[in-house]
Amino acid sequence: MSASVVIEPRPGGRFHVTIAGVIDEMTDLSPLIGLTGPIEIDTHAVRRFNSAGVRIWVDCMRALAVRARLSFVDCAPAVITQLNMIQGFLGHGRVRSFYGPMRCDRCDHMLNYRFETHVCVEQGGLPSVACPNCGATMELDELEDSYLLFLREPTQVR
Repeated sequence: MSASVVIEPRPGGRFHVTIAGVIDEMTDLSPLIGLTGPIEIDTHAVRRFNSAGVRIWVDCMRALAVRARLSFVDCAPAVITQLNMIQGFLGHGRVRSFYGPMRCDRCDHMLNYRFETHVCVEQGGLPSVACPNCGATMELDELEDSYLLFLREPTQVR
């Protein structure tokens, strides 16, 4: 099933957009095209993208970047993966928070942990995360340098 898009107006001419599901050739992002001003996009429930979905997404973000100020919150790992591979994936937008897939070496527990971007930038990497099961320090279940590339090389529209 394709992604859903929910747009909520907020005070001060702002919008909060929640996108959830699979971004594919059936995904309709056209409701976003008319938005202007500050837009916060929550992608915590985006599960994956296919190649047609990436093209639809990038076209939409490019169109939005012309007339809106985009910020992204609670970016799912699927979004971070695409962001790190595709120039201009978020238009001129910036990631304010994101999820990282974490794994505990001691008990093999896995979870997606929410990180604040500014904290990661200030610390030069991910802060320590304690396993909720055994208390051991969890590790990112990706190559940290590759996963956090977007922190060092912000996205640009081309």
